[in-house]
Amino acid sequence: MAEETWRTRFHYGFYAAMEVEYDLKKIPLTYEQEVELGKDPIRLDFLIIKKEPNVILHDPIGEFFKQINIFEYKSPEDGLSIDDFYKVQGYGLIYKGFGRKVNELPVENITLTIVRHTHPRDMIKMLEDSGILVRETYPGIYRFEGNLSIPVQLVISSQLPLGEYDGLRLIAKGATIEDIKNYAERAIASDNERIKENARTVIDVCLDANKNLVEVKEMYEAVRGSFQRCFCKRTAKWN
Repeated sequence: MAEETWRTRFHYGFYAAMEVEYDLKKIPLTYEQEVELGKDPIRLDFLIIKKEPNVILHDPIGEFFKQINIFEYKSPEDGLSIDDFYKVQGYGLIYKGFGRKVNELPVENITLTIVRHTHPRDMIKMLEDSGILVRETYPGIYRFEGNLSIPVQLVISSQLPLGEYDGLRLIAKGATIEDIKNYAERAIASDNERIKENARTVIDVCLDANKNLVEVKEMYEAVRGSFQRCFCKRTAKWN
């Protein structure tokens, strides 16, 4: 698989994982993917927009959200540098003003979330050296405080507690049979076709990333068309 195609697969797995996470919570949100700004476009990876601005999310990632929430996702194949961090700030500021009336979207209504699988130690050190306070507010979730136009949080998926944000952990190497089984069962139990379709995307990316799970992939491909009824029964033998 070509490198660019592989990165694209990770990104679509990320979009699907975020939608599963919040659709399961039945929170009134809308989602936008790969939003282009301008004729020579800057492309925003993913947006979560509150349909009701005053709704407060209570999960560790979502409690940070304001009305407009811009995500920058870095696949396991991508780096994350200090320049990438400030580019994300720039994306948010362009989104604020692009094609709008003056202050139609107040900057106070925007948050930024960067998601990566591993810890970007060099970037964190450079931010701290520049006077930015970096606080871990929850295992794997870091908030940045200081001279920033838009609030930013960093989510390191490999550091998130087991059983939380499972989709983000699955779209990287290191997944297990049990991880996939639990995620599939949770999606199937929702009885929601959109959630199940997004979960299928997450599992597809997971199996591509974890080539060692050959038996799982063969079984999954055999039953994915009837995901709702068969997957849990077939995966029972993997325990």
